[in-house]
Amino acid sequence: MTNVIGLNVIRSPTDKSGVDQDLTFEEVCPVWFHKFRKGLDRRDRSVLAGDSKYCLVGEAWGFTGKQAGYYIAPLIPFVGCWSCVRYGQKFGKVAKKDDYAGSDFEPLISEFLAHWNREHKGITREIKR
Repeated sequence: MTNVIGLNVIRSPTDKSGVDQDLTFEEVCPVWFHKFRKGLDRRDRSVLAGDSKYCLVGEAWGFTGKQAGYYIAPLIPFVGCWSCVRYGQKFGKVAKKDDYAGSDFEPLISEFLAHWNREHKGITREIKR
């Protein structure tokens, strides 16, 4: 198990206006935020590596599988997001490494949050209603 330090303060750097502040990792993915804080076990790494619906990116989308076009690739441009699919693959690649360190995820989480806040912030607001 590896604990990732500093994730509670990860916020994407895109919005400087202060009016519509960017969402934090905890706000977008509260389940995975807590998993990273306590440390990932083998099952968590397995989910990150191979289950797009329940991985970190899947949680951001409400555990629907929508980001992957409900598993039908031609639907991705209409209901999902190719960038999110690629982020999920990147998380999986890190999770599969035998010698990974928890901090290996931090830059990727920051990148994903920047994308999320730029493109999909409204999805989190809809889910939280």
